[in-house]
Amino acid sequence: MSIRSLVGGLLLGLLPTAQALPDGVSVITGAGGNVTASQGADGVLLIGSFDGLLDADTLAALGTTLPRLVIDTDPDDAALSASGDGAVVLRREGGVVRTSVAALLQREARKPFKTETAAGRPIVAFASGDSFPFNGDEIGIFRVPSGIVSGACAVLLPAADTVHLGSLLTPGQYPDIDVGQGGSIAGLIAAIGRLINLGGAETRYLPRAGDAVDREALIAYRDMLSSILNAVRQAMLRGDSLARIQHDAPPTAAYDAAWGQGAISGAQFLAIVHESLQNPPEDD
Repeated sequence: MSIRSLVGGLLLGLLPTAQALPDGVSVITGAGGNVTASQGADGVLLIGSFDGLLDADTLAALGTTLPRLVIDTDPDDAALSASGDGAVVLRREGGVVRTSVAALLQREARKPFKTETAAGRPIVAFASGDSFPFNGDEIGIFRVPSGIVSGACAVLLPAADTVHLGSLLTPGQYPDIDVGQGGSIAGLIAAIGRLINLGGAETRYLPRAGDAVDREALIAYRDMLSSILNAVRQAMLRGDSLARIQHDAPPTAAYDAAWGQGAISGAQFLAIVHESLQNPPEDD
């Protein structure tokens, strides 16, 4: 079965569009955002921010065409799950089982999982720094301890020169950093910087939603975040209140036209940055 027909049921029942990339990799875009898929001799790998769209009912609807691997790049309350009949489902750290991807790939196709959720379906967590061979590529999982939230990740597909960023990038919108869930602007900037260094001039960086960007666009994103962070930090060191930062020459003014087009206004983003500096996670 083709990637298009396989993933058609994933995205709210709407017909997705597919863009073929090198080495059996495709990007499927629909109402739920971007899903990166690798299809080849080892099976099907799906990468995305699924937010429960890839739930047990959806997997059941796929019948015998279950993906072999699913990587959820963004932590959320919805637990990705599978019946254990050949599909391996990966989640971030904090899941039921901690294991390497290589060990998962060595499982027999229908060998039952020993650890199950209350619903009787397995959830397997991946550890930081995993990489594994799949469909002729060396897939890399780049975990971000504190970015948008704690425990998100990006996924590297070197053969297709593609990095699936998940929610680490929101084109045209300031990032909705959830400080209460372990996110931080400093952690996000550090992660974007490392991902810039891992890519080259032709690398595609695919966000959770929207078009892929190149390395130069990612550098501009990192620089925007750094500029706002440094300005807010200096204002706080001077003793300025959040209200004064937001209204007296706000550091976001030069960026609102390009980045303030989403749900987070410039003033709201300054409040997020302010909170992030007041309550940094331990690893910042």
